Amino acid sequence: MTEIRRMNTDELLQFYKIHTIVFNMRRDYSKEENQKIDPLEHPAHWAWGAFENGKLLAGTFDIDFLMRFDGHSVKMSGIGGVGTLPEARKGGYMRRIFEKLLPQAYENGYVFSNLTPFSHDFYRKFGYEIACARKRVSISTGDLCGIKQEGQFIHIQPGDDTSLLAEVHSAYIENINHGIHRDYWPDNRAWKRFTQNDSCSTGIFVYLWKDEKGKARSYIKYQDVAEDGEHNMNVTELAFIDRKGLYGALGIVSGLSAQYKNFKWLMPAFIDPFDFTGDSWSVEMNIVPRDMTRVVNVRAALEKMRRPCCEGEYVIEVEDANIVANNGRYLVEFSPQGTRVSSAKKDADIRCDIRVLSQLVTGYRTLENALYSRQSGLEVYGSIETLKNVFTLRPQHITEYF
Repeated sequence: MTEIRRMNTDELLQFYKIHTIVFNMRRDYSKEENQKIDPLEHPAHWAWGAFENGKLLAGTFDIDFLMRFDGHSVKMSGIGGVGTLPEARKGGYMRRIFEKLLPQAYENGYVFSNLTPFSHDFYRKFGYEIACARKRVSISTGDLCGIKQEGQFIHIQPGDDTSLLAEVHSAYIENINHGIHRDYWPDNRAWKRFTQNDSCSTGIFVYLWKDEKGKARSYIKYQDVAEDGEHNMNVTELAFIDRKGLYGALGIVSGLSAQYKNFKWLMPAFIDPFDFTGDSWSVEMNIVPRDMTRVVNVRAALEKMRRPCCEGEYVIEVEDANIVANNGRYLVEFSPQGTRVSSAKKDADIRCDIRVLSQLVTGYRTLENALYSRQSGLEVYGSIETLKNVFTLRPQHITEYF
């Protein structure tokens, strides 16, 4: 008998053992110290499992996040740790988990769900679509020497006060869709994990940058990575409150140009790395479609999304095969005072499936751009100028890895 449900604490250890198999991880669970589960790291109620006659065969974490969306903070389900034992593959266990997980996410007040896919097509079956690309850049550190080191860099080590890091991060994500609050979890857990690495033993460094007046404007986290006999500075996170903060943090590179050959960063797509250099011949860049999203609650997303400064309305028809409550036509009326969403009987101005809607609502692509997509699922019947003003491009960055 197949049972799909959330796990209990006693079952988490078995789920971690499955991860060693499906993710090629190695950990000796015969040792007592490796059998201890931190209930704050991944609470049991975050884990979903598929059980066959009591045996755990597949599972995923459904992590509770608070995310920024067009100036609002909304609940987001972060999907991670998806895994099925080899002998249970092709059994449809993960499909059955999502069939229960997604409607429950709707009932629990989530507005979005995000994940990093092993296969984009696999998750499209559950309504997810690419909605947050990044730029993977590599730049010779010598070409960044024009950005002078100014202000003050403060080395943050395990146990240090993280309040200024949190202040910078909150300002950074304020107007970035998919930015995730780090103060949402209890006991400062997110920041403790962010600063947990000892620099001497790991080569991972966190530096806070203050301007000449002592104001914290940015921070940078990077790792010393050796490749082909050369050392590179691999940036894992760079957050800033404004332009001055961005270039303040980048100023650390010039002082380390003799130590590192290349500066590498999987950076948000709304920044142009060609702005960092004079001659840009050393800049290597490619687009990484790293993250996917899906709208969990259509009505809530339409109510909270950015609206034009004028008055107007449109009718949108949405198809969602996984969350039945989202299906239907919505009349969206907007004005400078706010947005009102109600059920509509009028003919639709636009019809789309949940995947296309997820890209449009979050501002990953414009309506004009979406109309060129090879994917089906979008038709526009009227009010084209209104719709162009509604579905606009906005900055994206999923700021956590899960």
